[in-house]
Amino acid sequence: MSITLPDIVANLSLPIDHKRVSRFNILRANVWDGAVRGFKRKTYTENCDMLVRFVDDVGVFEEGIDTGGPRREFFTLLMRHLKDRPIFDGPDGHRFVVYNAKAVREDEYFMAGKMIAVSVVHGGPGPHFLSEDLVQYLAGRPSFKSTVNAITDEEIRKVLREIENAASLDALQECTMRHSSVLQTAGCLRRVTSVEEKKDIVADYVRWYVIDRNSSVIDR
Repeated sequence: MSITLPDIVANLSLPIDHKRVSRFNILRANVWDGAVRGFKRKTYTENCDMLVRFVDDVGVFEEGIDTGGPRREFFTLLMRHLKDRPIFDGPDGHRFVVYNAKAVREDEYFMAGKMIAVSVVHGGPGPHFLSEDLVQYLAGRPSFKSTVNAITDEEIRKVLREIENAASLDALQECTMRHSSVLQTAGCLRRVTSVEEKKDIVADYVRWYVIDRNSSVIDR
């Protein structure tokens, strides 16, 4: 019997005690800090329902009772803030996790994972800003489709374009030797015997750039 993602989310939400709540008071101008404080509060527990109340700039609670709307809005705003955190890089809609020393010290990767999981379980949006290749990797699937367009470093992108455009074996050999330090860093430097190998060199580098070099924090 196959198990779908909605099945998994439904199973994760089963233990929630809807008679108890974890309270989140969120200032719209600073959603991120409010969320972090809420999740780090000693009284917070994943087994409780969530009660979200928005606060205006002078500390006055907005009118209304949280029957699900404020909670969903909170998670929508939180996902927007999360995609712009320094732990992510890449073009819009195709962002991937990158190493950030400060974020490692502050355990932001674990916090980001918790936020995403809680959002999905409590009816909020998922991390639709993530690269499909990162999602596939996290799901244990070997698929990888990213191209040079995923590379945010302009100089490296130019190097890979040059390799892609090599029209002959001699041109490819000269190009790989000229950029040997870049390729060696990613473990992609090799002795080429066919111009067709340029596709594998570029694909291997892009995978290293998106996944392999960041695996220590992706697996956090």
